[in-house]
Amino acid sequence: MVEKIIHQIVGPKTTELIDHCLNSWLPLKEHGFEIKVWSFEDINNFVETIYPFALSTLLNARNLAESADIARYLIVHHHGGYYMDWDIELIDPEGFLKICQNYGYGYLVVDPFNGTLASECFSAAREEAYLLSLVEDVVELFNNGLQDTLTTPKYSGPYRMRDSLIRHDNSRQDLIEVNSIFLYNYREIREMPERETVAPLIHYWAHMWLRPAFK
Repeated sequence: MVEKIIHQIVGPKTTELIDHCLNSWLPLKEHGFEIKVWSFEDINNFVETIYPFALSTLLNARNLAESADIARYLIVHHHGGYYMDWDIELIDPEGFLKICQNYGYGYLVVDPFNGTLASECFSAAREEAYLLSLVEDVVELFNNGLQDTLTTPKYSGPYRMRDSLIRHDNSRQDLIEVNSIFLYNYREIREMPERETVAPLIHYWAHMWLRPAFK
């Protein structure tokens, strides 16, 4: 079963929106969840110690998104739990807990528009094979000199998640549609149309990760 840990990666600077989103998860502590916040220094030490095969790929990321992508897959593979980007707000704790209960081996969020998987929000039990295969695919691309031929989403993000799942077909996680967990999908968030709250999370897609990586 999925461990009751919320993993979040936090960059060097936050904003009022980011702080609001991060704080929204704190009520889950009353339900037995641990909130684990990872800095990039934590990540580098973790990967160097536990997954050294991926360290060079991590350190040569072109932006913070690629670093965070590689890290989040390995963090959840090793510890289990739930990964949430720092710009995701928890608006309905009870609704989120129901999703946790319904998917004992975790979930992957699929966008029906293009079949991509949400790198910003997923869960898995410890040692989920798919997550390790996913990182191995990114490392293979890097080692073969293909990093600069691909955009970040295709190299390490949502398209890579989709393509690696097709390639390996080794995940125990369930697929759930984006609007079953996010109140607004990527194409709706800019206008946020009025609707009854039917999903537990809002992802604001702040795009703060697409800045140059720091070593």
